[in-house]
Amino acid sequence: MNLIKVTDIRITMSMLLLKDAFDAFLLEEAEVLTYAKLLINGRRNKNWYAGETLSDIQDKDITDSIMGNYTDLIRWKEAKNVFFGYIKGKKTPDLFKVSLKADSTMAEMLLKGSGFYGKYLQEKPELHLQLRYENNGLCIVTGIYNSNFSMDKSVGNAWDEAVVNWLHQNGIATVNM
Repeated sequence: MNLIKVTDIRITMSMLLLKDAFDAFLLEEAEVLTYAKLLINGRRNKNWYAGETLSDIQDKDITDSIMGNYTDLIRWKEAKNVFFGYIKGKKTPDLFKVSLKADSTMAEMLLKGSGFYGKYLQEKPELHLQLRYENNGLCIVTGIYNSNFSMDKSVGNAWDEAVVNWLHQNGIATVNM
């Protein structure tokens, strides 16, 4: 687990809400507190798509291309416009949290050159990322969830490092806490 302080909130918010940098991540939950709290549960309501075939769905990113099934979690790109619409205005939110998870494609992209991608494929941990804004500051917390206990933290450390590198590649300036 790594706590990363974002030094340029404006650029990061642009990458999160206006550009596609975070779009491929799966959304677990988003919460924002302005005049009232908005909570977005990232779990897909599969009943919403009842009767539709894969060819009926225009946005193919919401499906798992291997299984042809809807992903259990929605992608950030499916919710970011709702989130952005809620916080848009003259005042900044008191608080927001966006909890994201990397799918296997994103994990491969970020971990492939780390030397620990093979170990990731063996262990299959969940790779998490949370953006949290409060007290006029923005931080990012990385973490993994592994269903089997292991003293070996190499995949988690590789994930932490890969996220920092990815943030920097996307022009997001950070400081490790």
